[in-house]
Amino acid sequence: MAKYINSNQEYYWGDWYFKNHVMPADFNYKTHKKELSPYFEQRGFKVSMMFDDYFSSLSGIHSDRYLSMDVYYFYVIPALNRHDFKDAYLDKNIYSELFPQVKQPVAVIKNIHGHYYRNGEEITLNQAVEAVCAAEHELIIKPTVETCNGEGVEQIDNRDPQKLSALFSQYALNFIVQEKVKQHPDLQRVNPTSLNSMRLYTYRRQDGSYEYLYPFAHMRFGGKGAIKDNVSQGGGTCLILDDGKVDDRVYRFKNMEVSSLKRETGVENLVVPNYGKVIETLLSLHRRLPYFDFVGWDVTVLPDGDPLLIEFNLVPSVEGPQMMAGPMFGPYLDEIIDRARQVDCARMQTFKKTFPKEMNFYLHMQ
Repeated sequence: MAKYINSNQEYYWGDWYFKNHVMPADFNYKTHKKELSPYFEQRGFKVSMMFDDYFSSLSGIHSDRYLSMDVYYFYVIPALNRHDFKDAYLDKNIYSELFPQVKQPVAVIKNIHGHYYRNGEEITLNQAVEAVCAAEHELIIKPTVETCNGEGVEQIDNRDPQKLSALFSQYALNFIVQEKVKQHPDLQRVNPTSLNSMRLYTYRRQDGSYEYLYPFAHMRFGGKGAIKDNVSQGGGTCLILDDGKVDDRVYRFKNMEVSSLKRETGVENLVVPNYGKVIETLLSLHRRLPYFDFVGWDVTVLPDGDPLLIEFNLVPSVEGPQMMAGPMFGPYLDEIIDRARQVDCARMQTFKKTFPKEMNFYLHMQ
């Protein structure tokens, strides 16, 4: 019988993923690399204290409860969410049908599996081009499936029919053209060119109650001139406090930087407008997702104070929240790990456990 629930291969995958996708190349991860977390070891999982070394270097919170990448992706997520249903729900083109009770960016046209739609009616390519040409607002085009970190999100700067047809051919399948969102002026002043969004997390417990996960919510903004709200566009991330106040500390994870919102943007004492309604709205939306107990929501606030749903994620990364606010899930971690312990790897509906060739080389080096 194996000593640990997670296999050595999974354990090494977690290390490999972390070193290649999260950790800067110059970070010294070896100090406590071979020490194991007492918290996770008591619960049957093998987790290196390397994760505490890294996360605490930014959060300032030392703990043996930081989730490793393999435990999170291979055990926690399949314990909470039906991975085999995920892709169908995450198509941004169905958000308006899935969540009709919340405001969303106005869709001009949709491309679903190669078919064009406007206001729910199927149209031709030429009609789709005409609709975009006739739109009076600034427009954004973006893919609607299998995307992350703002990939493929672009502003449409040319309404020439031939160039639009070529653009649609370039995106090919599953995309949407939307009116550019006008956000609340309090949020816009952080960076006027990007849609400055917030990521919040909700969790459904086994007793049926819904929880807003604090203190892990954060605001993201783009760099000068960027339309995307991520660090790759020169932006940063700030924690959102329980009362909606935005913390002054700006995090840039890959560079291990902590800066100041006031110093960078001149904005201080920023409070997310109507933050209580944002939380209330997302908890309500979660009730429409019966197959998923853990959701990461991207949302902003409109000039009238109403929340606007941008998108949601059923496998939200926890690396950023742990770098800013300590071990993910906070007071609910015990019960979540208990659920993760019950995952049957022989019949799991989770990530395909494929390990890249680069990781096979890494395994041989251990």
